[in-house]
Amino acid sequence: MKMKTIRDGIAATAAACALCATMVGCATENSGNVTSKQDDYSSVEQATIATRTVTFSALFFQDQASDDVQASLQEQGYSDVVANEDGSYTVTMTVDKYNDLVDSMHSSVVEQLDGIPNSEDWPTITAITYDEQFSNVTLTTSSSEIGLQEAFVPLQVGLVSCMYQQIAGQPVKCVVNIVDGSGAELSSSVYPDALDEAQRDSVTAN
Repeated sequence: MKMKTIRDGIAATAAACALCATMVGCATENSGNVTSKQDDYSSVEQATIATRTVTFSALFFQDQASDDVQASLQEQGYSDVVANEDGSYTVTMTVDKYNDLVDSMHSSVVEQLDGIPNSEDWPTITAITYDEQFSNVTLTTSSSEIGLQEAFVPLQVGLVSCMYQQIAGQPVKCVVNIVDGSGAELSSSVYPDALDEAQRDSVTAN
């Protein structure tokens, strides 16, 4: 059930973000916040006054035919769509469309993280806190030790956070801590470092 939740979380992020840049969104401090010196894992390959060139990880397009993906991306207004050998796709978009994409993805990740505490899948997680760029996430559990209920939460949190950071042109790093009710740390994981090589390459592909 937990692995299904992780896959559903990734799919939800992809569905809400990768192909929905036509959604109207307000520009926020998250929008187009491309750093002058990109992190090694950033998917934002270049920035001009008018456009952004971005690589979407292969995780966004699992089990989708290449022709269908390229057609969908073009329909969404992306140009210069390139299918890469690793399953990722590189596209060019206007700055406004890029800003809308980043805002939509940020909202999607917030919704997913806020839905974890006291949920059917994670009943022992009672609270969650995080910063604006999801670089530090803390989960509070009612348990005194990490059990099966909590074991997969950091992975889901780390994946969706890193995927957002990659698209947003932020340094790709998410520290996920689990603490008990008193605030004592039970575990700490750093993503994408905690992923195996294949997963890390998929999340951070340029």
